[in-house]
Amino acid sequence: MVLKGFTKAVHSVILLLAGMALTGFVTQAFGQNLAAQLPAKFFEEYGAPMLVIEPKSGSIRLANPAAAEFYGYSINQLQKMRIQQINALDEEDVKLERERAQKENRNYFIFPHRLATGDIRTVEVHSWPLQAVNGETLLFSLILDVSGREISQDSILEYKARLENLAESRYQQLVSAQERLNIVRWSAMLIQLLVIALLVWNIAKRRKTEQKLREKTTMLEGLLDSIPDIIFFKSKSGHYLGGNAQFADFVQHDSASIVGKTDFDFFPEQRAKDYQAIDRQVVETREVVRTEEWVTFADGSKHLLDKLKAPLLSTDNDFLGVIGVSRDDTERYQNEQRIKFLAFYDPLTNLPNRYLFQDKLAEISNQLTPGKALLVVAMIDLDHFKNINDALGHTKGDELLVALASRLNRLLQDNEVLARFGGDEFVLLLVQQSDDLERAEQLLEQRLQHFQDVLAQPIQLEEREFILSSSLGASFNTAFDRSFAELLKEADIALYAAKEAGRGTWRRFQMSMQTQAESRFALEGELRKALDNQQLSLYLQPKTNGDGVIYGAEVLVRWEHPEKGLIYPDFFIPLAEDTGLIIALGEWVLKETLLLMQDNPQLTFAVNISPREFRNTDFVNRLRRLLDETGADPKRLTLELTEGLLITDFTKSYKRMLNLQQLGISFSIDDFGTGYSSLSYLKRLPINELKIDRSFVKNLPQDSSDALLVETMMAVAKHLELLVVAEGVETKEQQEYLYSIGCTLHQGYYYGKPEPAKLLLARIKEQQANTD
Repeated sequence: MVLKGFTKAVHSVILLLAGMALTGFVTQAFGQNLAAQLPAKFFEEYGAPMLVIEPKSGSIRLANPAAAEFYGYSINQLQKMRIQQINALDEEDVKLERERAQKENRNYFIFPHRLATGDIRTVEVHSWPLQAVNGETLLFSLILDVSGREISQDSILEYKARLENLAESRYQQLVSAQERLNIVRWSAMLIQLLVIALLVWNIAKRRKTEQKLREKTTMLEGLLDSIPDIIFFKSKSGHYLGGNAQFADFVQHDSASIVGKTDFDFFPEQRAKDYQAIDRQVVETREVVRTEEWVTFADGSKHLLDKLKAPLLSTDNDFLGVIGVSRDDTERYQNEQRIKFLAFYDPLTNLPNRYLFQDKLAEISNQLTPGKALLVVAMIDLDHFKNINDALGHTKGDELLVALASRLNRLLQDNEVLARFGGDEFVLLLVQQSDDLERAEQLLEQRLQHFQDVLAQPIQLEEREFILSSSLGASFNTAFDRSFAELLKEADIALYAAKEAGRGTWRRFQMSMQTQAESRFALEGELRKALDNQQLSLYLQPKTNGDGVIYGAEVLVRWEHPEKGLIYPDFFIPLAEDTGLIIALGEWVLKETLLLMQDNPQLTFAVNISPREFRNTDFVNRLRRLLDETGADPKRLTLELTEGLLITDFTKSYKRMLNLQQLGISFSIDDFGTGYSSLSYLKRLPINELKIDRSFVKNLPQDSSDALLVETMMAVAKHLELLVVAEGVETKEQQEYLYSIGCTLHQGYYYGKPEPAKLLLARIKEQQANTD
């Protein structure tokens, strides 16, 4: 280590002395001819490479042996060469280096010189102008190898000896210019020291810059690889300069092998040509080019790429090539398509929705000629479909809707449309073109009936079979300029008429239906006012036991309309059920009944509860609050419910009934035998009595089938230990027959028609007073 340090120190001293000597020679000889400017043996014997160069052409005029040894050429070969053949930089980079040296105020240049072996050595070139005999200006260049090669101690001593001999031989020649030379020497020494210091500083700075550059390069590569987009760089000629990890995966090559390749190495010929055409567009216009392309990846998946190509510029804004960024836009495209689909199609059944149906209606209507075609808009509603959702869940209900939609869709002909507007509501557009409109009408009616028949066919889902019915309302039209809303309104009114007719059928719109619908709408508004203006009143129908004594009553409600007179519940209760007014109406009936119970403790009262009212989540709490407010005895209150209501939502119904039964309230199954009678449900529900529907009583005792059914019901009730009330008893024969089979609790016109509560209760009190 000591010897190595000493060698470096001696080398530095020799370089310093050489610089001083050369500087002196050059300074003294300035203006003389070239032969006189250099010592006879100095140029040949000095150990540093020296060249004399013609500056304009770069031709090497003279080269010393040290230069021949350094570059690996003979002197004769060197003197036939130009400096550009040695300098590894092109002319533009040489020019940049000269400008950089001028900016940094230094008299040397740093170039990479190529040796005869092909190796590149970093050198400092110190140059001074020389005047030839013919007046030509040449450059004398001293080349210092700064590539880091160490110099042996023997070489140092040899250099020192040569320099001392050279200084001694020139001593006498320099006496006359000693004072000027001393000044120049000291100046040169200071310059040389400054050059060395700057060289050391430059090397240190360069290494630090290179380290930072490596760090930034690593960071940039990591950043590019972390970006999910496909990124690549190309030269002006279309050769890849590099790319991130995503690009390497895309072309199925490692990152290192990408460099230098073209599009033809990665893609089919036509695609490569297309890509290069876009590259040329960027090169020629210097503008960003954006395209979209569906591409198949290596795993076989197809992706939509949003591709952007832009000019690749240096920090000096020089054009280097093309940068490309490709973003996977498949998810956005799919989302857009999904949004478009949802805007016009039903996501469950994939049928057109309201908006697309409206567009199709307008499109088809524009193609029809008035008087030569018939157009039908029909609304289809599945009867009691809500019961399936409540009993089996919406998942099973959705499966049914999908199966039904598929079944109906297969029935469509040209220019016919089936849409789903929501829930279990389907809308149908049918067209029949013919000059014979009467025949066209018959065909369309047959088509509508066919749709309804197909809907009524059993549907098999897994191991369960479903049989559904439907109601259908249709609007027939020969004028094709009517609005969508108008046609739909007529079909909706006809649908309501089909439901009013008992469901499972279809109705064609008639103007009289419009009048009824308007009346119904007006009645709805009046019913709201009736609740506020106390236009409703309670009616009671007596219930008797086997002794003919009235033991209770069924509570009924009547609407005393100020203009239309007495309105029966069959007319306004369904309306209240549809509009939600049944909640407020039912609460009013319960409260008034509980108040009557306070004044008539000897009677029991039965109140019909509608499905919507009973399913209300607050029903139990509201009834409990009313009992607290009125102080009525809940043991004398019976709530009448239908079988269908209980079975379709069995679990919730059971919990509500159990909570109310714990208060002392009784339950009766109304219209027993007309719904979904199931012994398994009956024995599990907390019920107290069954009410035989009037339809089984009216033909007794003559109808043996009804008689057998009633006797069976009595046997079921006896087995379940339930009371039985027969509704609709109107004759003595019916009374006697029912007594004979053990049914002693009756209700019907034979015992009394419904009448205002006050009148019936007053008559009962009067009868009791007379009895007492």
